[in-house]
Amino acid sequence: MKSFNASTLLFALGLFLLSAPACSPGFDAKGLDNITNIGTKLLDLMNKATGNYSSNSTAASSLLTEIDKAYEHAQSVKGNKSVAESWRLLKTDIVAPFFEKWKTDGKLDKDFVKEAVATAKKSITAITNAEKAKKK
Repeated sequence: MKSFNASTLLFALGLFLLSAPACSPGFDAKGLDNITNIGTKLLDLMNKATGNYSSNSTAASSLLTEIDKAYEHAQSVKGNKSVAESWRLLKTDIVAPFFEKWKTDGKLDKDFVKEAVATAKKSITAITNAEKAKKK
């Protein structure tokens, strides 16, 4: 598995967020709720990865489904392409590979978990900031 390259991911995420059209979408309460709720659950679950995956597999699967739904919601909001892409990157570049490594290895090294959690947190913060920046 590739290691998490936070600077590359954050650069790409920043480009997507900065490329938002001048006429940004209006405030999206559901979008903000999605990132707040999922972000909290995700960081909590990732921090458990020094323990056995098998006891957390249902939560991991459920969280991936929640991220898919949040991505679909973000896609459905007109002018929200950059936020939707940020959700896609969160899942495909951070969460899914992390959960797959956890599943394969059974449990993960605390330093690897710490780095992955920091990367996920930055992505969550970027999505949160983008949602909060929308005009109310």
